[in-house]
Amino acid sequence: MIRYKAATIFGFLGIMASLAFGETTVMDEARKSFDSKDFETTVALLVDEIKNNPGHEEAYALLAQAYEKQGKKEEAIDTWSRLQTITNDLDREQEARLGLLRTRGPDVPDIEPGERWENDPYRVEVSVNWDKLKADADGAKVTYINKYPPIVDESFYFQVIGCTEYSTEVATKLCEAYTKFLLSKYFVQGQEWVLRVPIIIYKNHQDYVQKGGFSASSAGVTYSDTRTGVPIFIAMYMLDEDGNMDRECFEGTLPHEITHMVLHEFFGGNDVPRWLDEGLARRMEQSRKHYEEAAKTGRDAIAGEYYRFRSLFDQKEYPARGDRTWRFYEQSATIVLFLLEQGGPDSAAAFLQALKAGKSHDEAAAGALGIPVEGAVDEFEKRWFEWARNCYIMFRDKLDNNETVESEVLPPTTFPESFDTEKTIEKIQNWSEIKTTSMNKFKDLGESNRYWKIENNKLVCTIEQSPRGSLLGVRMNEEAPMVMRCKVRAVNASNLEPTLFGIAMLDHRGDDSGIQVMVQLNDRSPHQLSCVVSEDIAIYLDGVCCGRTPALLAEEINEDIDWPLAFVGYAPVEISDIEAGLIEADGFVRVEPPAEEKDKDKKGGRRRKK
Repeated sequence: MIRYKAATIFGFLGIMASLAFGETTVMDEARKSFDSKDFETTVALLVDEIKNNPGHEEAYALLAQAYEKQGKKEEAIDTWSRLQTITNDLDREQEARLGLLRTRGPDVPDIEPGERWENDPYRVEVSVNWDKLKADADGAKVTYINKYPPIVDESFYFQVIGCTEYSTEVATKLCEAYTKFLLSKYFVQGQEWVLRVPIIIYKNHQDYVQKGGFSASSAGVTYSDTRTGVPIFIAMYMLDEDGNMDRECFEGTLPHEITHMVLHEFFGGNDVPRWLDEGLARRMEQSRKHYEEAAKTGRDAIAGEYYRFRSLFDQKEYPARGDRTWRFYEQSATIVLFLLEQGGPDSAAAFLQALKAGKSHDEAAAGALGIPVEGAVDEFEKRWFEWARNCYIMFRDKLDNNETVESEVLPPTTFPESFDTEKTIEKIQNWSEIKTTSMNKFKDLGESNRYWKIENNKLVCTIEQSPRGSLLGVRMNEEAPMVMRCKVRAVNASNLEPTLFGIAMLDHRGDDSGIQVMVQLNDRSPHQLSCVVSEDIAIYLDGVCCGRTPALLAEEINEDIDWPLAFVGYAPVEISDIEAGLIEADGFVRVEPPAEEKDKDKKGGRRRKK
């Protein structure tokens, strides 16, 4: 039985009496009581309203919000779920979806660690007899009609125009499977789509270029109405220039182009964010090893080689340089993968629907992750960075160890804070020594003292190769902006088995904040390591930036942090000569652009690279 306070009962009876005389409506009074923070009355009114009118969607929405205000999480989740079930309105469904993400949190798919490398949970399984398809295409003598293939097959969503009966049938089956997957996994179910979009499939690359008139450098194209987003057609081919069956066209190009088609129509002619357009299309390519690429992206991110999210989300054009274009595609695809893996289809749908409605990336990220709007993109980036880092740690033994990461490819826009690190550190006059004669200056985190000790005036980590690592807090008085530096030596490192070493940020309780930067040590020589903490936390090995991520800002906590940083050992290391120094207000030494760049600015701006 529900019990109400006396004042609430009398207030409720008064409202019901006024309703009997037709002075107001239940929803009017419910909104008034909600605005006045009388949530008990709000709930009582709306429960009764829903009992009398089970299809009243606005009542469900307001009732769920009232439960949230009361801190009744389970009741709010149940009410949002019921609203999501009964509504056919896309805006109301999005409201319910956001309510569930806010109260219940993302519905994280059940994926066991280690399964992900070979078993992509979002792969579209379609069986194709590739040998038969190759033989069918080889033996086809195609007579093009007005430069188009002669066979036409119509399905629910497509009109497939192909060269043979069998190849057209296979392409139709794939097109339908890819599209239905997109509608169920990424987009809002129930969304209406243009039907029977033409898919033109030429026999070979030569016909695609000569008969279709398409670029020889393209594997497929999608044409859409730029005003409405309505797709016009997709074109591709079966056999490559050497006459081999190009499975990439069916498993890579086809789902890639269909994703562009569906996404553009979903946005209805509004601008699709460039990163999302390419990242989602890349993610749908069935031929890609998505977790291998996530591990590579994580390795690069550890080395500081990644787009900061706000910079990436603001990109209107493709990056000018080839290596940056590649990173643009790959990072964008891993962000979509991260969103799906960590939040499930509802998070992806909430994110896309928010951007479609013209919301900011902060608002979209907040809804998808169930977090506050302020700084949501930065939190999104932190979570993605940690996930990508863990992908690398988990799968690094599967990667090609001969591949290298070149730090010079980072454009200035990636790291908005442009200062000369070496000169900035040199400008620090006063350094505080952190003595390594005992463990007094170091804080145990999670029984990490099992792996850390003082030996010959050096701090030694004895942990064997571990994907989790062991944290040890470092006590210091310095606050950001500051620098901590030391010498570090990996005991067992080699090119074949490198040692990871990191520096993490701790909060005012001395707990791990999840913010970490890392370096990879490939030999057993001592190296100079510096960690600069400002708005970012960045780690430098022998003067080269190896990792950077947004920092935990102490002023947001308003409490003293005794252990601001922690060493993170993933394998045996020795640390010595530890010291910390403050960067004064005028301590950052800014990087001056080259003389020729200054001249360009004076003449009216920089020239864009082609």
